[in-house]
Amino acid sequence: MKFLRISILKTLIIALILIVPGNALAQSSASLDRMVSQIESLFPPLEGYVIAVEGSGLTLDLKQGMPVEPGDRLKLIRYGRELFHPVTKKKVGRKETDLGEVEVLEVRKDFSRARALDPTVLPKEGDGVRSPFQKLSFLVAPPQIKSKKKVNADRLRYNLESRLNKHPRFEVSSFDLGLWMIEKKLNIKSALQSRNLEKLHDKTKADFILIPSIRSVKGKMALNYKLVSAVDGALKKQADIMSENLPTPDAPRERERGTQTSFSDKKEVLKFVGKQDYSFEIIDMDVGDLNGDGENEIVLIDRYRVMIFKNQKGYLTRIAQVKTNKVANYFLTVDVADINGNGRDEIFVTNKVGSKLESFALETRPKKKGFHYIWKDVNLHFRIIRPMGEKPVLISQSPGYQDPFRGPITEVIFKKGKFQQGKKLNTPDIYGNHFIIHGLTQQDLNSDGDEETIILDNSYHLRVYSSKGRLVVKSSDYYGHDPRLIEIGVQEDAGGVRQGTSVRFKGRLEFAKIGKARYLVLPINQTLGGGLLSDLVIVENSGLSFLRLTGEGFEKAFESSKQKGFMAASRVIPHKSGKGARVYTLRIDKDFVTKNTHSTFSTYEWPAE
Repeated sequence: MKFLRISILKTLIIALILIVPGNALAQSSASLDRMVSQIESLFPPLEGYVIAVEGSGLTLDLKQGMPVEPGDRLKLIRYGRELFHPVTKKKVGRKETDLGEVEVLEVRKDFSRARALDPTVLPKEGDGVRSPFQKLSFLVAPPQIKSKKKVNADRLRYNLESRLNKHPRFEVSSFDLGLWMIEKKLNIKSALQSRNLEKLHDKTKADFILIPSIRSVKGKMALNYKLVSAVDGALKKQADIMSENLPTPDAPRERERGTQTSFSDKKEVLKFVGKQDYSFEIIDMDVGDLNGDGENEIVLIDRYRVMIFKNQKGYLTRIAQVKTNKVANYFLTVDVADINGNGRDEIFVTNKVGSKLESFALETRPKKKGFHYIWKDVNLHFRIIRPMGEKPVLISQSPGYQDPFRGPITEVIFKKGKFQQGKKLNTPDIYGNHFIIHGLTQQDLNSDGDEETIILDNSYHLRVYSSKGRLVVKSSDYYGHDPRLIEIGVQEDAGGVRQGTSVRFKGRLEFAKIGKARYLVLPINQTLGGGLLSDLVIVENSGLSFLRLTGEGFEKAFESSKQKGFMAASRVIPHKSGKGARVYTLRIDKDFVTKNTHSTFSTYEWPAE
């Protein structure tokens, strides 16, 4: 698979040809075209004329048997002079003036009764009526395979969406209905209940839900589909379409192109330097030059303390501590970078107090001991992203009332002696997709001047979006899968006030340049059993994955060895010489029986290639 550096149009063409093999596409296209034609027939265009005007009432030449019902609204058109092409002199139509809308009141055997909705409009005999050109939006549910024959459900869904998108009046929402159903623990039956359709309407606006399924009928494959209203779940149409062949699982040697989905695997190269164990839970860590002396310090946080260490040959020595109220505060993250430009890195702590945030920033001061507050009681989530070749960027996001994250992600700048929110982060505008500050970074991957947005999605797949919102990478491997939850805000229901919706924590995505090679470093947490999106996730062991960025996409360079516990945080600090890097990891091991927690901070050397 390749991440192609070509034009969007060419990429889409290659995606259609290569992501979906020609034989599978051709074999199933006829049945899919029949399905789209059947859906199209449900929404035919409607045209007619005003044949009589009686006061505010109109008589139209629309009759029973035509696709018109009481309550329908039609455009009212005044026809003018005929229009001719200035060169060919051929008639190309008539001038049209939109007068507004009429509402159909009654449909009879040979005509319909209607009224103009604008009382100032004076319709005339011979005026036209026409159904408005309505763009219909669809959500495609994950196909249900009820056959013993193997069918590639993902490819079938892709083919269905592609066929619908080709129709000039149809569009498929980019909102992932299947993922939403998993997150809400719904099947398609429960998803169509009115209360869940209301929740779905809050996430995305769609007219219809297409529910495909595959079954065998006397040895042949049948594509069944149901078209239901996304508003009330009412069935609009159901049909079976016979199909000789449908997309089958990929052959082992088949290669897909366009949207990259998987990477090759190579051996580990990290060299262990040392580790430090703690008999309590360390929440997060970061690394930076806090006093401007050219040497990095290590910052660790637990739920209420900021602890600063010197790292000497892999072993940590604590040199300072900032302690807060143990009962009131609940630290979530720590990030370190020089945002105010004074040569000393600041410490940014995202802090939860009750159901709100009271985040803060710390910094050393010349010729004064300790760390001092330079920003307090900030109602924002903090995170630092580090694009290669550029200064670190402090990004922020507001907490919501019911959800931990609300609204756009914005940069934080230091201006006129204080920190303040700057411009909105340039994330692609993807319909139905809500970006959060965790598991996100940006980087100009192909040196074209536009930054791609790199995220871990809610299923823990790596995704890369172009600046225009095109999905260019979606990994088949899982990354991240941190077991911790972020809980901010409250919500009210019939049972009273309770905790708001929880969001799974996602670790850092970090780019590093080692020599001439560029890498993306991601955490890997291997879970015990299932629990992909459940509240309880038990991680058996964890490590880091190193993906090399090539001219065509990502390839897996190597993975670190797996160790017990989950990967809570990691940082890669390239050496100033450009030869190799220092790698830091923080693992947490929780015993769910004894409730004991053990934290391990480890140091590795990443030698130059």
